[in-house]
This record gives sequence, structure tokens and C-alpha cells, in this order.
Amino acid sequence: MITISKDQNCLTLVNFFTVKPENQDALIQLLISCTDEFISECPGFISASYHKGIDGKTVVLYAQYENMEAFQNVINSEGGKRMVAEGTKLAEAAHRGLCQVADTRTS
Repeated sequence: MITISKDQNCLTLVNFFTVKPENQDALIQLLISCTDEFISECPGFISASYHKGIDGKTVVLYAQYENMEAFQNVINSEGGKRMVAEGTKLAEAAHRGLCQVADTRTS
């Protein structure tokens, strides 16, 4: 379950991709398949959610890991390197932010 809370004390990855509209769905499917195939089994992985920009030109990945080491292990794995290489072919640009939840509000 995806939980966004400052009390969770985890590493949050927010990755913004710029894509051509014809590549938006392909990038989403790549990220989902990589999560299903290997990321979800990696120690320290918590959750991932995938967002499609309504303009057709944006993909946002929001993922949670227990810590920086868990994230780095995913990225440096064979599957992680393949995911980055294939994603680079689909995305025109990627901007990765690693952060922690500072606070949340709900209605």
C-alpha cells in the first residue's frame, strides 16, 4: 500500500520524464514491467505509482524505498541498467528528485 507520511521515514523518488506523445504509454509500460519483473522483489522497495500527463508529453514516476542504499541497489542492478537504457530511448528528458516527505495535508 502506498502511504505518504512524514512519519514513514523513507526515500521518495519523483522522476519527471518528457516524452513525445507517441512514447508516453510505452514508457509507462516499461516502468510497470520493470517493477513487476524485478524491482518489486528488491530489498527495500516499498511502492511505485505511475502518472500520465494530460498533455501527453509527461510521465511521472513516484516511488518509495526504505533508504538510499535500496534505491541505489535497484539502479545499479542489471535490470536497473536495462531500464535506464530503454527508458532513455523513449524519453526526451528525465529529471530525478530524491527526497523525504516534509508534511502532508488532507481534507
